[in-house]
Amino acid sequence: MQKSLRTLTALAACVFTVLTPALAAAAPAATQGSSVLDLNLPALGSAGSETLSPADEYRLGTQLMTRVRADPTYLNDPEISEYLGRLGYQLVSHAHTSTYNFEFFAIRDETLNAFALPGGYIAMHTGTIIAAQSESELAGVLAHEISHVAQRHIARMIEGQRSNLAITLGSVLLAILAARAGGSSGGNAAAAIAMGSQAAMIQSQLNYSQNAEREADRMGIATLYSAGFDPHGMEDFFSRLQSTNRYYRSAAPAYLSTHPLTTERMADMENRTRQIPARMHVDSPDFKLVQVRARVVQETNWDGWTKLSQELTRERAKASGREACVLDYGISVAQGFLKNADAAYAYAQKAMTCGIRSPILERNLTRTEFNAAKTPQQKTAALSDARAAMNRYPLSGMMTSNYVDILYSLGRHEELINFLRNGTALSEGSSTYHALLARSYEALGKKSLQYMHTGEMYAQRGQTEAAVYQYDLAQKANDGDFYVMSEIDARLRELRRQFADEQKDR
Repeated sequence: MQKSLRTLTALAACVFTVLTPALAAAAPAATQGSSVLDLNLPALGSAGSETLSPADEYRLGTQLMTRVRADPTYLNDPEISEYLGRLGYQLVSHAHTSTYNFEFFAIRDETLNAFALPGGYIAMHTGTIIAAQSESELAGVLAHEISHVAQRHIARMIEGQRSNLAITLGSVLLAILAARAGGSSGGNAAAAIAMGSQAAMIQSQLNYSQNAEREADRMGIATLYSAGFDPHGMEDFFSRLQSTNRYYRSAAPAYLSTHPLTTERMADMENRTRQIPARMHVDSPDFKLVQVRARVVQETNWDGWTKLSQELTRERAKASGREACVLDYGISVAQGFLKNADAAYAYAQKAMTCGIRSPILERNLTRTEFNAAKTPQQKTAALSDARAAMNRYPLSGMMTSNYVDILYSLGRHEELINFLRNGTALSEGSSTYHALLARSYEALGKKSLQYMHTGEMYAQRGQTEAAVYQYDLAQKANDGDFYVMSEIDARLRELRRQFADEQKDR
C-alpha cells in the first residue's frame, strides 16, 4: 500500500540528486575567524533566476502535490499537520527566507524519511516523527529540508542543465504517474523512468548531492539555534542514522538513500555544534502527543488499532505522571478508530488530569464527548464545550474545523455557514474552508454554491482542471442569485485562462 509514496520519496531525491549536476562550489570552506553561525553559503539572489523562478518552482511543486494528495499514504490529519506547521514556521521565521509559502505535511510510512518538493512543500514520514528522541531532533530534520528550499537547490541545479530541463522534469512527472498505478511493477517502472534518462550523470550527481547536503546541514544548524532549539538535535538524529546504517547495511534507513550521510558531513556537523554554546530546549507538550498519535494513525485497519491499543495499555500500566496521560490520549485515539465511543471519551477525560495544556487534548476531548453523547442535550453540551475550547485557541484551524464538524453533524448548516463567513482561523485561502462550506451548501440543496466552493477547494490545492469542472457545474446549476452567478462566471473565465496557460507550460 505504501509503494507509490515510497517511490515518490525517491523521486523527490531525484529532484535534488538526479535532476542535474553542478553547484561545484556550493559550500566553500569557512574562513578563519568567522562565527560558527557564519554559513559561508553562496549568495542567494541570482541563483537560477533566469531558469526557474520561485513562481515556476511553485507551479512544479503544485503539480507534484496533486499526485501526493491522491496517494493513500498522504496523511490528512489535522492534529499532525497543524503541529508540523507550527514547528516548521517557527524554524522558517529564522531561516532568512521570504520567497516561499511553506506547507508541511505527513506521509503514513514507518520508514525514517523526509523530503522537500519544489515550491516549499515539505513532507515528514510518521516513522521519523515516532523515532525522534526530542523535539530538537525532529526540528533538526525539518530545518535541513527547509534549508534545501531556502537555498533554492532545485533552481540552482537546473541552471547547470538548461538543455535537459524538459526531459528531466518530464521524467519526474511521468515517474509519479507510473507510481500511482500501484504494485511492484508500477514502482519499478517509476524508478526506471526516473533513473534511465540520467544514467550517464551519476557520479556528478553524487558530488552535487554531498555539497547540497553539507550546505543544508550548515544552514539548518544555524536555523535551529536561532529558533531556540538545541542545535545538537540534527547531529544527534543523523548520528543514530549513521549507526543504523553501519550495523544494518541491508536495511538502511530510507533517509540515507535520499540524503547521503558521509563521514565528512558528520565531522562538519560535529565541529559546528561543538563551537555553539549549549542550549537546553524543553519539548512542547504537543511533541509527545503527536508522537503517540502518529503511532495510531500509522495503522490502517481494525487489527492494527486493536493490537496498538493493547500495546499502549501495557505501557500505560508502567507509566506515571504526564507520560501516563500521553498514553491515555493514544488509547483514546485508538479506541475512537475502533468506534468504541464510550471508551474513547473515558480515556480522553483521563488524559486531561495531568494539567497538560494542549489544543490536541482539548480537540480530542470534545470530539469524543460528542461521539459518546446519547441525548440531544448531551450533544448540545458537547457543541458548547467545543466552542469554548476553540475560543481558548483562536488561531488554531483544527479547533475551528472541530467546532464546524459538530455543527454539521447537528444539521445546523445555516449557523455553520454564517460562522465561517464571518471570519475564523480558517481563511478563504484555505482549501479546508471551502470544503466545509461546500458540504453544508450540498446539505441545503444549493447546487451552485456547493460546486463553487468545491471548485475553489480544488483551486487552492492547485488542481486547476478539477476546479474548472466544478465551476462549470456551478454555472450550469444556475440556482444562485445574480451576485453569486456573476462571481461564478468571472472566476470560471479566470480559471480557464489559468488552465490554458498551465497546458502551454507542460
